[in-house]
Amino acid sequence: MSSTGPRRPGAGDSDSVGRGALQPRARATRLAILSAAAEHFARNGYHATSLDSVLADSGGTKGALYFHFASKEALARAVIAEMVQRWRDVRGQVSRRGLDPLSALLTLVDEVIKRLIEDPIARGGTRLLNDLPRCTQDSGGHYGCSERDASALLAQAAQAGLLREGIDPALVARQIVALIAGHRQICDVVADRHDLRQRVDEAWTFLLPTIATDAWLATRRAAGP
Repeated sequence: MSSTGPRRPGAGDSDSVGRGALQPRARATRLAILSAAAEHFARNGYHATSLDSVLADSGGTKGALYFHFASKEALARAVIAEMVQRWRDVRGQVSRRGLDPLSALLTLVDEVIKRLIEDPIARGGTRLLNDLPRCTQDSGGHYGCSERDASALLAQAAQAGLLREGIDPALVARQIVALIAGHRQICDVVADRHDLRQRVDEAWTFLLPTIATDAWLATRRAAGP
């Protein structure tokens, strides 16, 4: 099936149709299509994903697809937009938990890992950042935002006396984001995404003692997993 199709006036795309702009039934249909597409994009990549296979798995119709998404590329960009919104939701949820900044960073990373394993939107959207044509700006924005979030929490941790002397929050933030992205890429290649949590946990065992104070580490050990 072609990646483009008949565009009716007002047909939806990743910019014009948001979470709150549709009736519940239309939102459910849109989400089903997004989720099915994200699963295919995560497993097969952008170019090898057909809209016929997406429709077969979503239970939607061709008319519903083109009502919400003008083309295959619009559908892919909508997956990325949904992923970005979900990351924002996760950051908000973690910030409301009242954790110290370093614990908040670890919790945020844990939630990211959970979604990269379980959520097709997160997995598909992340792969699309590499696969989708003309997506360099999206990729830079995604990873840049992740680095800024991590750097901000690490800067707060330094101000709270939770980091060792001389630790550069921005430098550490870059390593954390690269670490997660690298291990995710490896897990995608070897087709076992469930190893991602163990890989990142192992990385923390090396990284945390080099950046966190002994007092914070002792408190964390006393609190348990």
